[in-house]
Amino acid sequence: MGEPIRDNLALSNFLLCHESESSLNEDDDDNETIERSEPKNPHFASSSSTTTTIDDENYVAELVLKENQRFETEPMKTTSSFHRLIAIDWILTTRTRFGFQHQTAYIAISYLDLFLKRRFIGLQRDESSWAIRLLSVACLSLAAKMEERIVPGLSQYPQDHDFVFKPHVILKTELMILSTLDWKMNLITPFHYFNYFIAKISPFHTNQSLSKDLVLLRSSESLLAFTKEISFTDYRQFVVAAATVMLASSLTREEMVNKFGSISWWTSNDNENVYLCYQRMQEIEERKHMTPPPQVAVSGGDIQPPASGSGGAKRRLCFDDDSSDQTSAAKRMRRL
Repeated sequence: MGEPIRDNLALSNFLLCHESESSLNEDDDDNETIERSEPKNPHFASSSSTTTTIDDENYVAELVLKENQRFETEPMKTTSSFHRLIAIDWILTTRTRFGFQHQTAYIAISYLDLFLKRRFIGLQRDESSWAIRLLSVACLSLAAKMEERIVPGLSQYPQDHDFVFKPHVILKTELMILSTLDWKMNLITPFHYFNYFIAKISPFHTNQSLSKDLVLLRSSESLLAFTKEISFTDYRQFVVAAATVMLASSLTREEMVNKFGSISWWTSNDNENVYLCYQRMQEIEERKHMTPPPQVAVSGGDIQPPASGSGGAKRRLCFDDDSSDQTSAAKRMRRL
């Protein structure tokens, strides 16, 4: 192929960022990674701990109170979409590539869910693949800056054959996300609760073959797998955490009630909400194991790749923000 086709899309017309651009005029030393010197504070006690202190109880109770207040004032129900699934696939793949923590990917997906709920307006599948990819990069970049000690430069995030985003375009998108989320980026997530719930069940759990570290790992991996069907805005995060620990440790409903029922802030409604979330997770797990692998067309003994809906090679779009005109493709795109 020859040189990539350059579509001069005026992204600022679509990514409506009202923040000042003065911070974007600095030189981008984007080939360098950012390494933090300060130690990372854990969300909770080490997984090796078998008990919880009064301070731990108070800390978790305060988190739950904040969650309940937010949930009551802002109903957090949303639906899945084709574009959201594409974004999650890219975030999870890139997490593995960079070796990011599980919670970094979860927070990136949470930023995406909150943004989609508050600002995203129905996008056409063929017209806005570039928009969801740009949001994916920006959300993961922001999450990495919040959670990771070593943060890749923007030019290090993987590009593909369809479009390439310049670093300053990603920066503008980050500013748009920050503005949309009111700069409230320190989210409460299930990772704040995992060790707490594991410490509650581990001393007396009947399945002693499961170590606390193994339950923590299973819970973290399962949580990321569930993000495709369970949005950040579907449940309170302590409910998701308790249900995930239940599933990872094979805890029964009766055991869950016994172990968590003694918690001072725990209610009978929490028992029901956790079990409903747990049942949904079980259904997702069972459906995943029952789903056969994708079928491929076989013709003349040769395995054929799935037919492409594009009918030909895709154009490679290089996204810059230095043009005053718009192409016909850009005009068809809906605004975020």
